[in-house]
Amino acid sequence: RPSGPGGQGGGPGGPRGWDPTDPAQRRARYALLAGMWAFFFALFSLAQIALLLGALALYWGISALRAKPRRTATATSAAVSGTGNAPLNAPPPPPGATPARLPAPGSDSSKPQSTAAISGLVTGGLALAIVAATFSFQIVYKDYYSCVDDALTQTSRHACENQLPKELRPLLSTGE
Repeated sequence: RPSGPGGQGGGPGGPRGWDPTDPAQRRARYALLAGMWAFFFALFSLAQIALLLGALALYWGISALRAKPRRTATATSAAVSGTGNAPLNAPPPPPGATPARLPAPGSDSSKPQSTAAISGLVTGGLALAIVAATFSFQIVYKDYYSCVDDALTQTSRHACENQLPKELRPLLSTGE
């Protein structure tokens, strides 16, 4: 894991303190990925997969947001000493030294996974909403869908359009 200033991770506890061993952060990433894939599957009419991934995204997102953040030993000692990155047994700074700079509010978030978890919740919720709308539309217009499925010729498929309201006929027409 790179920990230098130019490293990708920025070190443990840095602004991008992604810890793959932290279950809350892992669930937040899973929620984001599952939500994105669920949204795409819902858009491309694969409702069963979108339903599964959307439910998983909601579960992982909620569990990531409810989890308590893990604190490392260096973060705990820095919080107790109040001097940033100094260990507990470090000598006090000289009288003319500049005090350690405190981190900006919100820069060192106690829950770095919250953005990914919320994004996973939103995309998973959107996917579930699309799936619910698709299923309810198919239930409401069941006569039309069963007529189209049972039709053996193009002419009989065109005749099924009489089962739809006039506003929806241009959207769902089977003709050229």
